[in-house]
Amino acid sequence: MKRMELLKSILLSLLVVLSLLLTWNVWSYQPADDPYDESETTVENVSIASERSPDELIQPSRFLVHGEVAVSGTTDENNIATLTEQMDKWNIYNVQQNASFNEEEFKEIVHGPNRIEVLYPTEIPFGAYRDIVTFENSTLPEDTFDRIVIDVSGEDDTPFTLYFVNYDNRVVYEARVDATHLEALNNAIVSNAAATYSPYFAHEAGDRTIYLPVERREYLQYRYKMSVIDVNLFRRALFQDPDAVTMNQLGASRDQYVDQSNLMEVNRNHNTLSYVNPSAELSTVGRPGELFQKSRRFVNEHEGWVDDYHLYDLDGMQQEVTFRMHMAGMPVFNDRGAAEIYQNWGETRIHRYTRSLLTEQFPLPEDYDSVPLGSGYDAIEAIEKIEDYEPENLEDVRIGYYMTKDSNDNIYTFDPVWYYKYNGSWSRVPVIGGGDPVGLE
Repeated sequence: MKRMELLKSILLSLLVVLSLLLTWNVWSYQPADDPYDESETTVENVSIASERSPDELIQPSRFLVHGEVAVSGTTDENNIATLTEQMDKWNIYNVQQNASFNEEEFKEIVHGPNRIEVLYPTEIPFGAYRDIVTFENSTLPEDTFDRIVIDVSGEDDTPFTLYFVNYDNRVVYEARVDATHLEALNNAIVSNAAATYSPYFAHEAGDRTIYLPVERREYLQYRYKMSVIDVNLFRRALFQDPDAVTMNQLGASRDQYVDQSNLMEVNRNHNTLSYVNPSAELSTVGRPGELFQKSRRFVNEHEGWVDDYHLYDLDGMQQEVTFRMHMAGMPVFNDRGAAEIYQNWGETRIHRYTRSLLTEQFPLPEDYDSVPLGSGYDAIEAIEKIEDYEPENLEDVRIGYYMTKDSNDNIYTFDPVWYYKYNGSWSRVPVIGGGDPVGLE
């Protein structure tokens, strides 16, 4: 009898311990922040180049200092780094939406005097930006912004205001930063703005105000010997069973890699890759912050970042992301897709992945040359002469590099050119009277 009671006691104790373990597992379980399925993306542990953090991918395209009368601006990467280093020190708090303004007041918030207007090339999710700067708020809006406006008109002993602005949607969020940072910001950016940066003028296009440089100036033309990433690295990274992949030649310069469900095409003439996963469930809506994070992690998993790429377009509705190559702080464009990393996502899996296979090998400094570029006035004059041009469709105008292949030895030239964004697409500004768009002269 005593032995039976002992066995009952031991069994009861085991049941109690098992119950405690199960309870602990339930309490300690934390689901993933987003429905990203790593098992359906990169497969093998492949290291192509390097990983990237959010602050390396999300960078302003330029900033403007609005004085009492004049506006100064810069696209220089060193000047932008000086500003972002100041912002990295801030603790941003009291983020709240401001909806109490009319159109005139909106323009005053964004373009009024005593402002620093920090512009980004696409809409930036708050959820991604919190990995770059410090927010005191534990909960941030499920929203995006394409510029940050810093009000520097206050006193040194009063917290100053930040505006997170979605320009097209006319949405504004206000926030505060402690006054202790205002003096350093004014000393680093504002006090010598007129002498340090270029003068800019305002151009009205529909309900959008676009600021452009007043003066003509020269920009360096670059030539680089580029190397091509080994395609087999992507075959190992993107296919479940690389050994089961079949390679077919499609003409002299195209190769196709297929397994039972995925397809990858390589264009050796253009040095581009296109991967498609047809089984990924297409999604037409998703949170922009999650879209950015999973697109970054996807490339990080095979360490596929090369050279200097920045987030340049993010569309939460279509679940599309584009990262663009940059040269000397300016965006690079190529007619064949050799300056981009593009992704289109399904619910949890990548649907389409197209990208450049190029990476810088070494510059050819003996071939560097300075190219004169027309002013912002010249660019606008050329744009307004385009057939069927409608000002309300003009979204942005800026200088970028046009990347062209010189020879079969993968030598590429980077020419400075005026670009304009019209109805969501970037194009080279044509020269008045026709001819080569380089220089607008």
